[in-house]
Amino acid sequence: MPFTQQQLQDAIEEAYDAESNNPNINPEQARKRIAQKLASAISSFVIGRQTTGVSSDGASVTTTIQ
Repeated sequence: MPFTQQQLQDAIEEAYDAESNNPNINPEQARKRIAQKLASAISSFVIGRQTTGVSSDGASVTTTIQ
């Protein structure tokens, strides 16, 4: 089941909080960890989500993003 928008927001906030609350931060490593956490959160938000559209012949199409 994909994340809700609120769960995505919470995951992003947690990613930033985990790094900004660390007094012994290495900026380069922190950026890498934040990027990994954001990518994971965005993936959880998108993967499994259903989307609809129109095919080239005009028929409606519903698919699940994988």
